[in-house]
Amino acid sequence: TALAATTNTTAVLCNGGSTGSMSVSVSGGTGAYSYVWSNGATASAVSNVAAGNYTVTATDANGCTIIRSVSVTEPAVLAVSYSQTNVSCNGGSNGSVSLSVTGGTSPYSYAWSNGAQTTAISGLIAGNYTVTVTDTNGCTTNVSATITEPTALAATTNTTAVLCNGGSTGSMSVSVSGGTGAYSYAWSNGA
Repeated sequence: TALAATTNTTAVLCNGGSTGSMSVSVSGGTGAYSYVWSNGATASAVSNVAAGNYTVTATDANGCTIIRSVSVTEPAVLAVSYSQTNVSCNGGSNGSVSLSVTGGTSPYSYAWSNGAQTTAISGLIAGNYTVTVTDTNGCTTNVSATITEPTALAATTNTTAVLCNGGSTGSMSVSVSGGTGAYSYAWSNGA
């Protein structure tokens, strides 16, 4: 009878890996079959292969052949991007980091250096935070974020005394450094 062949593949677990497999099942023809894959393998089933396109030639005892092509696939690269909010005031704890994950095979799990296991963490003080993202196949990637804080607000004041008792020729000023951006002032006399 005519040679016939069916193929089967298993995808690579992690992008760039070599955990894929491929096999061929042959019927018809005469006697025992021999196999030659395009990667040099000579068994009906081949494991530990990378993603790619392969061919297999099966030959029966009479030298009759059948050729089949297979494609071993892999998931997209597991990639993580993040957005962060830095601490607004020196010594505060309102920083946050939020993740966006693509590729790999969902669902994903998260292991932060502060013990959190969610896609977003908040209530953070200034510092470095690292997360390991793991997909359902056990593929992992790591990302680090650095939450910053402004320098501490500091102020120095200066005054000029009233010239005559009961007068109103005095003055006062404040010089501010640290913090963030422009400053606003509210004196106890309404200025």
